[in-house]
Amino acid sequence: MTGTVLCVDDDRNLCQILAKALGEEGYEVVTAFDGEEALAVVEETNPDVILLDLILPRRDGFEVVEAIRKLDGRNSESHVVILSGCSATPAYRERASSLGVAEFLTKPVPLAQLIEIVGNLLRGTGNSTSGDAVEEKPPPTKRRVSTLRGSLRRVPFPALLHHLHGLRATGVLYLESGKKRKWIELRDGHPVAVRSNLVNECLGHYLLRSGHIKRADLDESRRRMSSGQLQGEILVAMDVLTEEEIAAALHAQADEKLFEVFGWKAGNFRFEKGASLEQANAIGVRRSPANLILHGVRTRFAKDRIDAFFETNAECVVVRSESPYYRFQDVDLDPEHAKLLEKLTGNRRSSEIVARDRDGSLARTLYALIATGLLELQGSPSTSAPAAVAATTGGSRRASEDDEAKQASLKAMADRFRAQTYFEILGVDASSDATAVESAYVRLAESSHPDRFADASDAVREVAEEVFAHVSRAYETLRDPRSRAKYVLDVRREQRAAESEEKGQKALEAANQFQRGMALLNARSYEDALARFGRALELNPDEGDYHTHYGWTLHLCHPSNSEMIEEAIEHVRRGIKLASHADRAYLFMGRLFRAIGKPGAAEKMFTRAVQIQPDCVEALRELRLINMRRERSKGLIRRMLRR
Repeated sequence: MTGTVLCVDDDRNLCQILAKALGEEGYEVVTAFDGEEALAVVEETNPDVILLDLILPRRDGFEVVEAIRKLDGRNSESHVVILSGCSATPAYRERASSLGVAEFLTKPVPLAQLIEIVGNLLRGTGNSTSGDAVEEKPPPTKRRVSTLRGSLRRVPFPALLHHLHGLRATGVLYLESGKKRKWIELRDGHPVAVRSNLVNECLGHYLLRSGHIKRADLDESRRRMSSGQLQGEILVAMDVLTEEEIAAALHAQADEKLFEVFGWKAGNFRFEKGASLEQANAIGVRRSPANLILHGVRTRFAKDRIDAFFETNAECVVVRSESPYYRFQDVDLDPEHAKLLEKLTGNRRSSEIVARDRDGSLARTLYALIATGLLELQGSPSTSAPAAVAATTGGSRRASEDDEAKQASLKAMADRFRAQTYFEILGVDASSDATAVESAYVRLAESSHPDRFADASDAVREVAEEVFAHVSRAYETLRDPRSRAKYVLDVRREQRAAESEEKGQKALEAANQFQRGMALLNARSYEDALARFGRALELNPDEGDYHTHYGWTLHLCHPSNSEMIEEAIEHVRRGIKLASHADRAYLFMGRLFRAIGKPGAAEKMFTRAVQIQPDCVEALRELRLINMRRERSKGLIRRMLRR
């Protein structure tokens, strides 16, 4: 099947990967990296399908679609598929429907699903603005293995691994650099196995290098390999290593093979969808791709490539990702870098953050988090790395102080407007009439119209365009009673959706904190466990288990403090009220009653725990101890009476 597909995204690596994947399917693919460029490409190439991000420099995705629909001829009829990193709110979906958008998808989208959607649209069988998930196509058969290929100079290995994860790719990634060859099998975007042609990465050499075996053991095992046995089996038979040690070594060997690729400065890649590896090292613990990328960048990735990246993007602002899929990836940060991540609010340039880097570890971590999508860069990158260096290493600055003041003022307005409703942008309320709306618009237009910044720098004019676009959209919407009424409904729906999403996110994070607290409690790290349970309570104060475990752990931290034990009892009592079916709440309450000298109340609590959960071993043990004490007491009384 033939057809032209336009990929529009400010992530150039993603555009490269999608272009190569769709090109292998027989489509002609063109790319654009901002809204203005996308419109120019549409007029020039008249694409059949447009894959369009919403958050774009210079003009956002909806504005691009609006402009396309106003074009003459076939240019206005292109099928548009929105690929957004933002949640698809009802207002977004309704606006997409009004613009004739064929699909509204939230990143990341499985590659197989995306290819199927493009094929359906070109065949005329696509769903119109349904937004429903498309059934994922089964992997290709061996008769037709689809591939995508490219250069590791253009798409660095961390970005390649990240995007294959986002595309939930299943198949084999073939990599070569000079004489080096690596094969990595992925399943739903997760690396699961690896092979290498490097002699020093074979099992025997790894065991020798890591000190597990001696040279004589290596030579003898290699001599015996002529019998067809595997080297690991031979070493076990020689009583040099145990089977468990061989298994652990194989997993460590797989790690070494995988992470060595991060050190490549050049090479080529080819991904074969649906393929699988034989005689490969299985990657042991299934770590998240984000953690693999973080470790690989920290330990192997070339520092000069990281430096060049930040020089090119020196003026870009670092922000937290808007994509829930990437935002909640599992990634292990050291405390210092985790603290930095929490403080990012979108007002710090990458150059400012990296300038604080003492040993290079911060730059590596920041690069890795950007590569994994946990962080994003906003703003236009410098045209070249040397120019960025010149602009930040002294001498005359490219922008005048007046330009900087204007840009700072406009940037503050743009940041504020992004988070405000149209009423808040114009400074009017829902009951304001058309005259008040127009007066507010005129007042803001006088200070933010781009014509007022004709002599300013490109950076200032770009921000002015964004500010004025916010003001214009607010005015156009609120001046008409019908569009205003519709907008009010949309805002209310968005607020309800946002509240629901926030509640869900808090519940998810609370559950995560609680699980970490349980692990710390089991490890007897009571103070740390208490902090985790406390955080879970802050996020979700209506969960009984959180109150129960917070109260019990509070007592474990301060076993002799009478005030603390009273507070602990109140928390456990609250936990029982919220989750009366939880046996551990009664178990903990029984132990607290026992600690304050109320054995009768404690026995009742232990009994209730067993009634709820007959095999509650700890409660049964407490009841047996109570009965044993009771029998000993009776025996003592009988002996005293016989005297």
